[in-house]
Amino acid sequence: MTKNKKRFGKGKWAAIVCGVLVCLAAVFLIIVNVFIPLKYLSAYLVAADKNAVGQMRVSFLDVGYGDCTIIEFPDGKTALIDGGDGTYPNNLKILKALNKRGINNIDYLVCTSACPERCGGLAEIMKFKTVSEIFAPYFPIRYYNSEYYSFRKRLYDNNIEPKICEYGSGIFNDEYGYNFCFLSPSNHLIDSSEGSEFNKNHTKQNADNASAVTWLEYGGIGFLLMGNGGEAVQRKIIKSAKLGVEIDGRTLDIAGCAVLKVPDHGSASAAYGELYDFFKPEASIISVGENGYKCPSVQALSGAYQASGGNLYRTDEDGTLTVTVSAGSFVLEKEKK
Repeated sequence: MTKNKKRFGKGKWAAIVCGVLVCLAAVFLIIVNVFIPLKYLSAYLVAADKNAVGQMRVSFLDVGYGDCTIIEFPDGKTALIDGGDGTYPNNLKILKALNKRGINNIDYLVCTSACPERCGGLAEIMKFKTVSEIFAPYFPIRYYNSEYYSFRKRLYDNNIEPKICEYGSGIFNDEYGYNFCFLSPSNHLIDSSEGSEFNKNHTKQNADNASAVTWLEYGGIGFLLMGNGGEAVQRKIIKSAKLGVEIDGRTLDIAGCAVLKVPDHGSASAAYGELYDFFKPEASIISVGENGYKCPSVQALSGAYQASGGNLYRTDEDGTLTVTVSAGSFVLEKEKK
């Protein structure tokens, strides 16, 4: 009888301990879910690898048929340009990439376009990361599609008035010697500007042409990040490069870009041969994934490949592409070897 009682006692205590552990686990999950939804928990279970002071790291994320670029500046500040299409897998990937870089606050968040594959995930990302400054298109009408509406609603709900992505706007840091600014669209006060045309007529072509073209530079290494604009926009950028770009009392040598981000995911409209013939970058990058638009086109692939001497990279084949700039040179690493 004594032995049976002892066995019963041990089982009872085991059940109590098990129950307590289950309760603690439930409480833990509830607490975690208040701050981090469980669906994104894996994005936070990563070790942070922060960028070294004095170098710039630019990551072109593999977010399928979409765009998302993370910039880590040499002074520790950060920028997020676009947020993918807003689907769960891509939101998870972006949050994970930010956490892997130790980024909790985004100093500069940029929405380059109202097109869904660029603005789709920004509203969701802003739930979990603080943002210091925001740049957005000149498109005050909040509803163009559900993705853009979500982004604009988050700005409205938080009483945020963004700066406009347009020629001359941007950041110039003389202390650390870097800058990023917008070369297109033209100022919205110009009646014929791309942004004004988009506000008058909300077509897909006008939305593409109104998307921001971004110039990024550090240590003499320049990045030309083309938006979705077609041949007319590409001609304008070439003309600007030939005449010289003057912004905020500075002359930018965009003709000497080292890295070119191919326009519009390498679509047929990105196949304007003069763009590649003129810039001849050291490396060309296409952000693309499965799509129904026949991207990237054979023409765009051929032009970018030849212009960059075969140094053509694409996120669907190479994964996330990371370019590290240091001591006046750069190194490009592929996620998929």
